[in-house]
Parts: sequence; C-alpha cells; structure tokens
Amino acid sequence: MLKIAVTNQKGGVGKTTTSLCLAQELKSRGFKVLLIDTDAQCNSTKFYEARTEGTATLLDILCGDEPAMSCVQHTAKGDIIASDKQLSDAENMVKVDERRFTHLKRSLKSLEGKYDYIIFDTPPSIGVALKNVLAAIDYVIIPVEESGWSLDGLMDLAEALDLARDNNENLQVMGILTIKAKERTRKSKRMSEFASSLAKKLETKCFRTKIRESVACAEALTEYYVPLSEYAPESTTAQDYKNLVEEILEELSNGQRSLHK
Repeated sequence: MLKIAVTNQKGGVGKTTTSLCLAQELKSRGFKVLLIDTDAQCNSTKFYEARTEGTATLLDILCGDEPAMSCVQHTAKGDIIASDKQLSDAENMVKVDERRFTHLKRSLKSLEGKYDYIIFDTPPSIGVALKNVLAAIDYVIIPVEESGWSLDGLMDLAEALDLARDNNENLQVMGILTIKAKERTRKSKRMSEFASSLAKKLETKCFRTKIRESVACAEALTEYYVPLSEYAPESTTAQDYKNLVEEILEELSNGQRSLHK
C-alpha cells in the first residue's frame, strides 16, 4: 500500500487537480485507490460528492483517533476519506501532545492490505494537517506552476520534509512536477533551469512529464465533477496525466526491483 502526497504550501498550483487525476487514472488501470482530502477547502471531497455531515471524516482521525477504515466513503467516483471545513481551525483543535503529528499514521494501520495506493490532497500551509500527512506517507510529489514559483516557500517545505523524517525516515520526494507548462518560450526555459536547481536542493528529480493547461480540465473537475479521462480523454491535460502515471509506475517498479537485487 503506497502512500503518495501531492503537496506545496503555495495555493493554486494544481495540488487538487493532480491528486484527482492521479487517483482516477490509477483507478482506471484496475488499482485499488483511496483518496484522502486533508484540505479544509474540501475541493476533492466535493468532486467525489462525499458527505461531511453525519459521517466520520479526517477531522475525527486527527481529533478523535478514529480508525481510517471507519472514515472511508464508497462513492461512484471511488473511495475517499472526506475533509471538513472545521479543519481550518485544526491548529487549535488537535491536542498538543507527543502524538500530535502521528494521529493519521496510526489510523491508517486499519487500511493495511485494502488498497494499492492512497493519494493525499494537502492544504496550502505547513500546519498540523500537513505534518500528519508527512509522517504517514512514502512519497511526495511537488507541483509547481511555471508562471510563478517561490524559492523561499519551497525551502520552507524542504525544512518541513526534513523535520518530518524524525517520524518517518522512509519519506522521499518522488519529484517536482511542472504545471501549466508552455513549450519553447524564454520563460519556460528559465523555469526549467530553476526546477533542476530546486530538484538538486531537495535531492530529487524533475518529472519528464509536464502538465499542460486546458479548458476541458477545469470544466471536468470543477463544473461537472467528472473525471478528466472521461470528459475529455484526448485533451492535452488528460494525456499528460496518463503519461505522468506511466512515469510514476515505471519509477516505482524500478525502485522495487532495486530493493530485491
């Protein structure tokens, strides 16, 4: 059961879009996939048309040590643990003790053997929710928007990743993913060089695949709540996410082979 978080503390860089497209693409290939929405904005929860009232959510995991299995909702779009708007006050709601950042890690033990992949959509801040995610996962994918990156902000994330390894020594950055990519422009060349420099600082790589923007993507995910691969399978964005999943699966396969040599 591999756990992958899509995270960047900057908002509007495609975390939810990437999380949803990864989860849906993996599901379409026959994998058992769970998406966990840890963002108080609840955008992934809305896409899955999951309930937030009268049912256990991520908030119950962080504040009440609810087993993750009890929080899973089975929807037409797949399995999800919903977020909760009250998570916006998580810093005050989650008890300050030695277990503050490991509630999610312990809760996920109830799901062992139930899923092939768990994808985490994360909040745009380095707070108690994100720190719980970083303590529980195997890999991080960092989406960065080509039109405006913050080196200082990403260095804050790098520091948070280092601290998270105190509770999770296996945590790895799988790669940096360029969002809203544009080909053959002066700016895209500068940003590509910046991405390579950033990857070195984080001891990772840049994904070969870059995600191009399309109107169809926004329509599918935020207007009609339909998986992009169903709504516009031939769109550039849909093709890019298919290629990204191929790249991820290839890397994971190579990693597993190297472990067994």
